[in-house]
Amino acid sequence: MKIKKIKKQLNYQPSGLTADQMENPLRLMSYFFADFPIHETRDNLWELYKAWIYHSAAYRDEDLTKNMMCFYTQFLEMVNACYVYAEMTKPKK
Repeated sequence: MKIKKIKKQLNYQPSGLTADQMENPLRLMSYFFADFPIHETRDNLWELYKAWIYHSAAYRDEDLTKNMMCFYTQFLEMVNACYVYAEMTKPKK
């Protein structure tokens, strides 16, 4: 099954996911956005990024700063895509 391949790609490190969450990641995404609406998720991510910038300003590592900005941007895109997917596949009431 795909789960074995995914675990191998994770290098068998604990991911913090239960077996059920590994089998049904959509449910986990739906619960996440129920607890943290998309606007709140974006705000929280921005606050984390601002805090990192503030605390890393003393080091002034230009490459690290660029990499973190790229990570922030792509992570936000991934969060938005997860939200869209979770909403599109939500069971009809």
